[in-house]
Amino acid sequence: MAKPEREARKKPEPKLTRVAFKVSRLMEFCSERELQNQTGHSIHDWPLVVGKEVVDNALDACEEAEVAPVIEVVVDPGTIIIQDNAGGIETETVESILDYTIRVSSREAYVSPTRGAQGNALKTILAMGYVLDRKIGSDADAAGITIIETRGIKHQIEFRVDHINNQPKLIHTTAASAIKVGTKLTINWPKLNLLEYAEDRFKRLIEAYVWFNPHLSLRGVWFGQEFVNVKATNPNWEKWRPRNPTSPHWYDESRLQRYLAAHVARDRDLKQHRTVREFIAEFRGLSGTAVQRKVLEEVGCSHQSLAQFFGSDRVNRTGITKLLAAMRKHSKPVAPKHLGVIGVEHFKQRFLAAGGNLETFKYEPRKGMTSEGFPYVIEFAFGLHQSGLTQGPTAPRKFITGANWSVGISNPFRNFGTTGEGLEATLAKVRANASAPVICALHLASANIQYADRGKSSIILTDNAEQPDD
Repeated sequence: MAKPEREARKKPEPKLTRVAFKVSRLMEFCSERELQNQTGHSIHDWPLVVGKEVVDNALDACEEAEVAPVIEVVVDPGTIIIQDNAGGIETETVESILDYTIRVSSREAYVSPTRGAQGNALKTILAMGYVLDRKIGSDADAAGITIIETRGIKHQIEFRVDHINNQPKLIHTTAASAIKVGTKLTINWPKLNLLEYAEDRFKRLIEAYVWFNPHLSLRGVWFGQEFVNVKATNPNWEKWRPRNPTSPHWYDESRLQRYLAAHVARDRDLKQHRTVREFIAEFRGLSGTAVQRKVLEEVGCSHQSLAQFFGSDRVNRTGITKLLAAMRKHSKPVAPKHLGVIGVEHFKQRFLAAGGNLETFKYEPRKGMTSEGFPYVIEFAFGLHQSGLTQGPTAPRKFITGANWSVGISNPFRNFGTTGEGLEATLAKVRANASAPVICALHLASANIQYADRGKSSIILTDNAEQPDD
């Protein structure tokens, strides 16, 4: 009988030694998925994101320069160009945009009625061209090219990726430019048919800005055809501007701590030593020396520098709480009217220019304060399209919504407080549904607008508001 063959010994399976690799978080700007997370919008909406963010920035820049905004938006098959008449961007600011390790914003730490304060809009826009170019070519050759012309300088920024270190690689070159006033931003847009896909919505978005900004003169051109050309109805219109002092009544302890920390860090970078008195002088109602003296005496920090007051090893939370209470005590809350009212006459002009029937035009304003002490102004304009009186449901419908003088890429008023109903549901109740030939505009101004998403497409609204009799 034959002996059974000895079973061959099994060799042990090779084992993987896991190594912790470093992956730069800067690559969050370099892929379609991550940019969608950053902006809150899909790739098909990116032309609208560019339009909204750049026009918002242009309006803010004009208001900071205290000039009535004149903005031109020109879209060609391979570029999006937006130009304003503001004070222009400093070279330092352009260079800070190229640093993807930090977020730069002049508004992020403040509490005020603002069009936006995320501080990464231009960073995402610089990266969009690269991501789109990569979809139609190789990773190695992909590049996003953006040109910023301002103050006589042409900044060309080429966004690429270092695939070894796995992080953005930006090439910044400068040359002379004929643009001396304002800023001209040119974004090279790879041909993926995204512009054609977004055409109607892009035009509506840009045109909608004139509804909420009476001081704005706006011209828009799409592939050589002018789609909007509107002169300001009131170049001297007053609203809460970016240079207006912020109010202590808009802060809680944690937000004031954050604001103080931003000032202390900036002072350290600039190697300057400002006092607490200089800090509180920037708040609304606290510019006078007599009221400053009262605040400083109550808190016990009359001769302290801001850095000493804030604390080096530990944050002076007790002192910050006292400071906030004293600043509130010696200043008045901001009345809603100071935010700025767009007004019935401007809405009426826009309504008629859109083809509205004057006899059906209605305008309703609401001014009030939330329980937290934030003022707000809501304005609602509504009416029928002229042709709707004869054509019925086949007539055009116009729907404009926005907050703090900016417009929404989509309707941000999806839920009204505890009812859970949004603007669309409310209109449907009065038979003004999606097929009705109505012209409707709704705008909210407030120092405390909370969004439910990064794309600023859904505002969180509550019921805790009071309406005074004024």
